[in-house]
Amino acid sequence: MNRRLIALAAAAAAIVASPGLKAAPLGAAGGLGAAADAAAVVDTVQYYWGGYRHCWYLDGWHGPGWYRCGFAWRRGFGWGGP
Repeated sequence: MNRRLIALAAAAAAIVASPGLKAAPLGAAGGLGAAADAAAVVDTVQYYWGGYRHCWYLDGWHGPGWYRCGFAWRRGFGWGGP
């Protein structure tokens, strides 16, 4: 019981001694949503390895993976790995 009373007194003192806290207005969330929509999350880039462009193919000759662009169906050529 004594520990609970001390904890309650400490919490009350912290609340009384703290400066006033203010919440953000409800309209402020709209600006954050617009900024998040404008930010680019995904960027389209080209993957290069060994001086060659590589593309991802799901149905290449060695299964899904990276192949030199245009070489996905040329058996034995262009496979770059999973």
